[in-house]
Amino acid sequence: MRSSYGVSISNLLHLTDFSQGSGIAYVHALRIAVAVKGSLEILHIQQEEEHATWDRYPGVRDTLCKWKLLPAEAERGDVAKLGVHISKAACQAKEPIQGVLDHLERRDADLVVMATHRRGGLDRWLHDSIAESLSDATETGALLIPYDVDGFVDSETGEVTLRRILVPVDFAPDPQPVISAVAELVEAIAPHNVEIRLLHVGDRARTPTLMLPGSDTCVWNWGHREGYVVDAICNDALENDVDLIAMTTNGHDGFLDALRGSTTDRVLHRTQCPLLSIHSGSNE
Repeated sequence: MRSSYGVSISNLLHLTDFSQGSGIAYVHALRIAVAVKGSLEILHIQQEEEHATWDRYPGVRDTLCKWKLLPAEAERGDVAKLGVHISKAACQAKEPIQGVLDHLERRDADLVVMATHRRGGLDRWLHDSIAESLSDATETGALLIPYDVDGFVDSETGEVTLRRILVPVDFAPDPQPVISAVAELVEAIAPHNVEIRLLHVGDRARTPTLMLPGSDTCVWNWGHREGYVVDAICNDALENDVDLIAMTTNGHDGFLDALRGSTTDRVLHRTQCPLLSIHSGSNE
């Protein structure tokens, strides 16, 4: 799925450690991949002494049957009839983050979908392994889902419950890539109109002029706030009960920097909804 602005989220990579939180991220990755008729690789991140045991993880065909996207008697080959390609792999490395980076270099994914938590599981491994020298190693976007939230895809039915998306905007980083990606995502998966709330923090006179994609399902609205940008974003998300925050990251702020001390990181660890992070130069 490539927008007129040049942003693609057709090739998804889901990182999992087989935890319950990873299961929530998995249903989001699968639902999006089916909607955009793209590809999804499920990559199990494991310590060197571990072995991938896929019977611990939901089966793709079983999930699609449960969602009634495939008939109950569907066979494995029927998944491809939905226009989506699914594959599985395991990454075993002494340094998990290097294993992920190596895999991304080979895989060239547009979007990484993963659960995140500061105190355990996959997120702990990544935090322990991130080095400053790797901060510019990838420009891959990310859909990050905190372990304690359900997100916008129902695990049992596959129903998408996107009603309102918050997109903070300023002159820098360039907000156009994430605006384009959000419009394409909504067009693909939302069954009804979705409010896209464009939030500018600071002087109203410095509100950027944006090119808003024409859409049958996106309803564009503006919001303005003053004060510290992270507080403003988090308070606006809470008060408006948003289902997704979408942010453009700056420079080489790819999915690695979304897990560090950036604005994206501080928003992520205070919000109660998933966060979509798109690189300001993604796929241009």
